[in-house]
Amino acid sequence: MKWALFLCALGLFLHCEAKQLSRCELVRELRKNGFPENKMRDWVCLVENESSRRTDIVSRPNSDGSRDYGLFQINDRYWCSSTSQPGKDCNVTCKQLLSDNISKSAACAKKIYQRHGFDAWYGWKNNCRSKPLPDISSCKNK
Repeated sequence: MKWALFLCALGLFLHCEAKQLSRCELVRELRKNGFPENKMRDWVCLVENESSRRTDIVSRPNSDGSRDYGLFQINDRYWCSSTSQPGKDCNVTCKQLLSDNISKSAACAKKIYQRHGFDAWYGWKNNCRSKPLPDISSCKNK
């Protein structure tokens, strides 16, 4: 019984740490992390389709057993370490990609984009390429 209570409390704590950004909050965070304005609508579309703008998302296992983490759904096969030691190409732990502070996720996503473009993300390829992109005109550029 104590174990079940502990797990419930842990679940509530972890849920409180998670954040679902509004579209304009996402735009502000992307701007703060240096994403280019001319690609902003593509990044918003990607994040909305990959994680629904949630920072805490971990995917189910992919066909190769890997998982995708965080706002940008970054894969642990190449980009983040599933151990407690930062590693792989982004030199981060996958847990760090689940933070409400998106700076490490943003840096990693930009590295992936530099190497592979938006085609690295199925959410973008299937839902954003050659389709209308989200309207961010109400998100003020401060």
